[in-house]
Amino acid sequence: MTLLLSFCMLISNGQNFKEINSITVENNQITAVNISPDNQFVICGFSDGDIIAYKTVSGKKVYETKRHQNIIHSISFNKTGKYFVSAGQDRAAVVWSVATGKQLKTFYGGDAVWTAEFTPNGKYLVTGGTDQVISIWELVSGQRYRTLWGHKNRVYDLKITADGKYVISVSGDRTMKKWDISKQLQVKSVHAHENDVTSVAISADQKYVVTASKDNTVKIWDFDTFNNIALMRGHQWWINKVVISPDSKYIASGADDNTVIIWDLEAHEKIKTLKHDSPVLDLAFSKDGKYLVSCDAHKIRIFTTGFPALSN
Repeated sequence: MTLLLSFCMLISNGQNFKEINSITVENNQITAVNISPDNQFVICGFSDGDIIAYKTVSGKKVYETKRHQNIIHSISFNKTGKYFVSAGQDRAAVVWSVATGKQLKTFYGGDAVWTAEFTPNGKYLVTGGTDQVISIWELVSGQRYRTLWGHKNRVYDLKITADGKYVISVSGDRTMKKWDISKQLQVKSVHAHENDVTSVAISADQKYVVTASKDNTVKIWDFDTFNNIALMRGHQWWINKVVISPDSKYIASGADDNTVIIWDLEAHEKIKTLKHDSPVLDLAFSKDGKYLVSCDAHKIRIFTTGFPALSN
């Protein structure tokens, strides 16, 4: 009876994903996408360094701005949703106002910046990229606060724990590492995949870490021990991004096989496949879990998840 109930829940949740809007861009290539914590804006980065903010439901362009000179690799928001940061191939991580698109501050890495995240307390910005190091910057002064050395290849992605104590990073050296920010110390490292590890996510309950790789697999890890809990196969080509729903129940992964796969985190089962016309380059759940946004090079797709919305 329990197995039947679980199966029915998987089928039901899989059917809940409904596309409510799509935005097509013909004259540029989308490289990064995210949705603001209040669900009002979908903000996109492009291969030429442009940034465009759209209204989530209507798709109306709100503003367009430019500071980067090259590919934007990622976009992320601070906890309050007032600011976002773009990470660029031009060595820059740029902080912006979400409401106006005004450029507020620029931080320069030693090489291309692939990932940038705000700490929960809003005091620091953490970046990683081609220079193989993780840099922690004071937002107000713009000065470098910490430098974490240990990766031997490009840092593709990093995430910060909700308490702001740890950074978890993944790299082209095929490892995943955990760092204690205040102690400036690497506390865990594991050979995570058989090819570049391209993306990482931490569950909100801080029980799990999920990674994705160019070896076409998604893996679930115990947050504390880094023991591997599950290996999930379903994609046929490189996976570019993995995210976890805010309720810590679902995983979404986007890949070069033109698909987004939705997985049940606890059951380790695939429950839905969403198709794009070309490789899926980025994706994100909204802060309340109500929406999933994904992009390929020329189209942004916005889905309602059907999951119960969490209060912000």
